[in-house]
Amino acid sequence: MHELPLLIFTLLVQGSVGMTLFLTLCAGTANRVPEARVQLLPVMLTACVAGGLGLIASTLHLGYPLNAFNALRHVASSWLSREIVFASFYLAALGLCTLIMLVRKQLVSVLLPLAALLGLVDVWCMSSIYAHTSVITWTHFNTWLMFYGSVGVLGAVALAWLPLLKTQAVAEKRQSLMRLAAILVVAIIAVRLLAQPAYMSYLANVSLSGVVTLPHQPLDAFNQISGLRLFTWAVSVIGSLLFAISAWRNRSVGLLVGGLLLVISEVLFRFIFFSIN
Repeated sequence: MHELPLLIFTLLVQGSVGMTLFLTLCAGTANRVPEARVQLLPVMLTACVAGGLGLIASTLHLGYPLNAFNALRHVASSWLSREIVFASFYLAALGLCTLIMLVRKQLVSVLLPLAALLGLVDVWCMSSIYAHTSVITWTHFNTWLMFYGSVGVLGAVALAWLPLLKTQAVAEKRQSLMRLAAILVVAIIAVRLLAQPAYMSYLANVSLSGVVTLPHQPLDAFNQISGLRLFTWAVSVIGSLLFAISAWRNRSVGLLVGGLLLVISEVLFRFIFFSIN
């Protein structure tokens, strides 16, 4: 798959933004409880590494990676340029916050929400790159739903898997966050599913309109992988339900398995997204 670097890039950056969002929710507790503040550091490092690796992967898609800086010349008119700028600002804010935490053991609370906001703007720009192309399977609000959905899903899974607020002193706060994550995951999957009839209707109308839209291949490819799409939706739904139930009941094995199913489904969704190009 020639779009593999973009698959890796988009998922890693969106997962990083999701982690930053949940870190922002934990910032208040971390400032009050020194034990919790220490536990934020590995999660912040993970978010930084994920975002950085994502940006590195994105350059592998370019024929000449050293020319990547040329994309910054058209910020006023290019979604790609805007995406690069906001991704850089996002990683700079998150990286600075992480560095201060690493060196001085202090959490600069204002930097986390700033990084989260910049990350969300970056995901909007990232979605717009594809939604404003001539690929008809991308030019729909479903693209924004899938990309922002990955932010919430991957962030929730990271919250469950990483050692975030896993101390007795903040056990109640962690449980409330996990329940919020459970609600968020179920809501994301439900909204995505509810949007599919409109998306399918849009694709059907495009294919029947007789309008010449390039490239022609996406609709054929989209229909050819219907089995994979159905399987991915099934994995996503099962994973979200298992994750939500386990989060509500504080079942670690269920969180592990449900989270794994969610990650697999996000990878498959992104594979499907780029396979129909």
